Order: sequence, then C-alpha cells, then structure tokens
Amino acid sequence: MQRHIMSSKDTKAFLKSIKEKYGLDLSNAKLEIGKEKKSVWYFVDNTLAFFDDLIPTLCGVIKLKISLPYVVIDEGAVKAVSTGADLFVPGIVEYNCECKEGDIILAKTKTNLPVAILKVLISKEKALAEKRGKFAENLHHVGDKLWEMCNG
Repeated sequence: MQRHIMSSKDTKAFLKSIKEKYGLDLSNAKLEIGKEKKSVWYFVDNTLAFFDDLIPTLCGVIKLKISLPYVVIDEGAVKAVSTGADLFVPGIVEYNCECKEGDIILAKTKTNLPVAILKVLISKEKALAEKRGKFAENLHHVGDKLWEMCNG
C-alpha cells in the first residue's frame, strides 16, 4: 500500500469532517492517505488514525485522544471482541453512549483499555429491554490487520 500526501481539496474536506465528527483540530498535522482495493486509510502524523468513512482506529483513539461514545464490557466479551467477534448485549456492563443504530462506538475493558471499534446494530433502549442479542458489529479490534498496520 502506498501513502500519498492528500490534495488540498481532500485535506479541506477531511479537516472539516474530523472537526465536525470528533471536535479535533488537525490543521497542523501531516496528513496522508493510503488506498488498497476498496479500503482507504488516513494517516495523521504517521499514525494510522482513520479508515473507510472516517472511522477512528484504536491507534487514533489512543494517540490522538479521539473521544468516542463507549461501552464497558466484561472479561468474556473482551476475549471474544478482541479476536474479532461481534458484541452481544450480555457482555456489556456499562453504557457511556446514546448508542443509536449506526453509531460508531468504542468497546473498553473495566480497566479503561480500548479493545474494539464497533458499529451499533440495535438501540441502547432495545438492548436494555431485551437483555439479549447482537448489539454491535466489530469493525476493528486489537490484533487485527489495522492494529498491526498502526503498531508495525
């Protein structure tokens, strides 16, 4: 995969979106983009910070202090989610989010370590009422290809 400096048009759009979505000002950062097949990666000061539709990576969350809504998950869910499994409602011990369908959220351990970036499939209200079922799709987790790319 080749990395390129973003065009000024792409840079403007990227900075505006990042500011709106995450409240980050990255105007002084070195911005690069990488593309391979249908995947797009965004590098901020050499950190793989975002992928696809500007979804933050775990490295981005950690190094750039990107603030995302999150859920705290139990040890069993940590084991499953950190190997790529989707998150099921019984594994959630705490909600720190509105958690509406389609939201991008973070899964954290009880000790506050981020383990996965997830896309919410059912609302928090439905999850709390039904207490079962798949809550979120795993988009990126510790140990996957993106994790290796940003820690390699």
